[in-house]
Amino acid sequence: MSKHIRTFGTCARLSLLAILALMASGTSALALAINFTYAPDATFTAAGLSPQDIIDMKAANTYASTQFTSRYSDPINVNIMVTAMPGNGGGSSNTPFDPVDSYAALQAAVATDASTADDMTTVSAGGSIPAGTDPIATTHVYNVARAQAKALGLRPDDMANDGIFTFNGSAFTYDPNNRAVPGKSDFIGLAMHEISEIMGRTSLMGDDLGTGTPIFAQFDLFHYTGTGIRGLNKGPGRSFSFDNGTTLLKAFNDETANMGDNQDWADGTNDAFNAFGTDGVLNDFSAVDMQVMDIVGYNFGTGGPATIKLANISTRGTVQPDPNALIGGFIVTGTQPKKVILRAIGPSLGNANPPVVGALADPILELHDGTGALVATNDNWRDLSAADQQTLTDNGVAPTDDLESALVATLQPGSATAIVRGVNNTSGIGLVEAYDIDNTVDSKLANISTRGLVQPDPNALIGGFIVTGAGTESVIVRAIGPSLANANPPVAGALADPTLELHDGNGALLAMNDNWRDLSAADQLTLTNNGVAPTDDAESALVATLPPGNNTAIVRGVNGTSGVALVEVYGIGVGAGP
Repeated sequence: MSKHIRTFGTCARLSLLAILALMASGTSALALAINFTYAPDATFTAAGLSPQDIIDMKAANTYASTQFTSRYSDPINVNIMVTAMPGNGGGSSNTPFDPVDSYAALQAAVATDASTADDMTTVSAGGSIPAGTDPIATTHVYNVARAQAKALGLRPDDMANDGIFTFNGSAFTYDPNNRAVPGKSDFIGLAMHEISEIMGRTSLMGDDLGTGTPIFAQFDLFHYTGTGIRGLNKGPGRSFSFDNGTTLLKAFNDETANMGDNQDWADGTNDAFNAFGTDGVLNDFSAVDMQVMDIVGYNFGTGGPATIKLANISTRGTVQPDPNALIGGFIVTGTQPKKVILRAIGPSLGNANPPVVGALADPILELHDGTGALVATNDNWRDLSAADQQTLTDNGVAPTDDLESALVATLQPGSATAIVRGVNNTSGIGLVEAYDIDNTVDSKLANISTRGLVQPDPNALIGGFIVTGAGTESVIVRAIGPSLANANPPVAGALADPTLELHDGNGALLAMNDNWRDLSAADQLTLTNNGVAPTDDAESALVATLPPGNNTAIVRGVNGTSGVALVEVYGIGVGAGP
């Protein structure tokens, strides 16, 4: 297999003034539009393309562009010239830059553009572009890509050239339905890679572009080696973070070692933003790639598949031998398979702040499909394949204790169940989690229901979930107890009378309910219309419309009673609700 470098293009670093002078007339876009112009067909023929290849290549570019325009809504034109050279796969981008007056001006533009939870984190006091003192103390200036300047409101929309995408040779597959072809490189993945650089996923790291003054790009401010430690270089150890290095989401390429671009990802799982591409594989968007385009200035729209979702749905509860294992149920809605990460966490809870007393020492995790058949099991996550361990690491969720369990799985639309037990039937407090890591499909995690033992504090049943994307998500949260005794088969020791609380990410109480019949008539109707009205009046429920962020549902027994209960979260629609 050959590996193809995706280069940023040295010519881009010499074109600052020349390309900025190219202006053309045009009208402002009503939504994000990516417009291609092409070199003469003879140019592509000289690079090795057949007449049919030229047709297919242009269609593949259109498909690649829709991966951005279907997700982001900025009303601007991104204008790209496409050309080719003889070679053996790979490509480059030539991206013009706009200067920004100061760090304060850059920060203000990013803050004004902020529309998602990730954006808000970026410009907060604990983010990577906070208000205040310039984080780079030495003499320098800031630049943004020309298209990015339009997205951030730093220049008006126009039809001038925003960059050049050059690819090498003809050893590509252009078919969106057949992108992993032995001996060929995924052209759509390459196109997404270079388009994203032209849109602002670019790095300068102090290059002067012939001006004599070191220049940093906006994306340079998201390179970290640890909490509060910026990686303002092209070397090893840097990772992408928008929360000041607290969460290192994905490792950057080491340009000093291999000459690949330092703004690209290091080799790992196949990804459109990797520094190198390999023949015979599909390189697509990842969830982190979506976050990158968000924080560099592009706003999620209202119709794309990644606009809003429930993510990182987790439940903490007491794990005991069967029948009181911790059981997490998941429903995937939509038409396409959904890639998720499942985790069973125990010993590291003892190191949390505050520490959890009685944490499960050694969890084991099972995944079952909707028929109950065992799909996969894991005891210690280090026993997973190297690829799956890398997926955990790339998504920032590799467990911190080798005894903890995880699975990477692709779930078909429908139901699935994760079961957490203790090795050798041990007991303790455990956490079962599901992470949605694929925003590229129409399916989503629409429901999490976890069954566990409810005991007096601190051993209540606690369900956490994160709303991500733009806008709001309407949810139904339920606490089910007495009706479990009437299930088939019946659950022994069901909680007789649950109470339910909903808290936001700061711990503030948003709402509470003891008996669902005490809800407003409108909320009761929402439960009924969605087919989830509890069957016992002593059970609890809440209807809420939530902005992006963390949320927690807590189930207790009235008067400190104990028993087996179910905590559930249903996503019922973007901005919907009672």
